[in-house]
Amino acid sequence: MIVGGSAQARALAARLPAALMLLPQAGVVAQGWLPGRAGVDLDPVGLQRAGIAAVIEAAHPCDAAIAETVARAARGAGIAHLQLVRPSWRATARDRWVMLQHARQVAAVVPPGARLFATIGRGALPDLKAVRGVVLSRVTGDGTDRGEQAFPLRRGGFVRGAGPFSVAGEMALLRRLRIDWLVLRNAGGPGGWPKLAAARQLGLRVAMLARPRRPGGPRVQTVEEALAWLTHRHLLDG
Repeated sequence: MIVGGSAQARALAARLPAALMLLPQAGVVAQGWLPGRAGVDLDPVGLQRAGIAAVIEAAHPCDAAIAETVARAARGAGIAHLQLVRPSWRATARDRWVMLQHARQVAAVVPPGARLFATIGRGALPDLKAVRGVVLSRVTGDGTDRGEQAFPLRRGGFVRGAGPFSVAGEMALLRRLRIDWLVLRNAGGPGGWPKLAAARQLGLRVAMLARPRRPGGPRVQTVEEALAWLTHRHLLDG
């Protein structure tokens, strides 16, 4: 079983067509999907009944809730468990990052009146309520999500956008919005990198939020390493 909707999860699923894939929704792992197969609840009993031999968790690197849920279910079922977590981003000499543990710390490093572009998820935006500036946050979709109707902070609002995003496009957006600071989680991967590259080109400051602590146990960074782990455990023909 593969748990998660990350690009790596989907890439791994493409290499393992017989695997069952579970997608986390709204912070909760619900039911699995695969054409022609029934869903399975992610709990020890459900895993055992489905005959799952191993669980690979490949959710968003900053989704600690899913990581803990998967680890607990696999441990309870007594089956093998692996975390597939892409590498973190690393600053270069040209980057102007401030490393923080939590979004609540942003207010302490951002000067009053600054304009922030935050991509930390809507649920985390209230953690920026102490910021004495303007906070803008990008949303995607068709506008039908009710959660986007009310911006949770006194000053700021949502900015609509649709990926994939380019460095040139992100530079143009940051200039148009007159952004002084980026605020984002260290998700790693290519998807969010254009805005970091744009910030580097523009000389902007970046408040980089650390990834939350993850469960212990085996962990790899690439799909190839996950396949090798399965082969080593005799769960995949080598």
